Amino acid sequence: MSPKWTLLAALAAFAANPTAGIAASLTVLHPEPGLACMLLDNQALAATVQSQLPPIRSAPSGSAPVVGYPASIVFVRWPLQEQAGYVAVVKLNAQPGWIEADKLQPWHAMNGRPAKCIPSMMSNGLLGADVQH
Repeated sequence: MSPKWTLLAALAAFAANPTAGIAASLTVLHPEPGLACMLLDNQALAATVQSQLPPIRSAPSGSAPVVGYPASIVFVRWPLQEQAGYVAVVKLNAQPGWIEADKLQPWHAMNGRPAKCIPSMMSNGLLGADVQH
């Protein structure tokens, strides 16, 4: 696997098909325009169970149904679409949703090195992060 592939992309492949293991042949098909990478806030990044993660909701409201939970890298609509304290996001399976804006922070490489995160369609049909150092 090329050094530019991230652990997130491999984990997304594993989550989609746990019996397949880490997909050695996972590749980037193309960048996904209209999306940008953000990170969960530090508290959510430290979560050890799903219930500690901020939910992704079907609409920008705390009473809207929960449609899932985010990965550490969150794909937001770009330019940023914010409404009622929520930001429009896209889950790894391309399902749209909304997450509380204050639960996000700008994306940066976790190792502190300069890098760029490009939301991309992966060869497994899921969104992934093409991180280029």
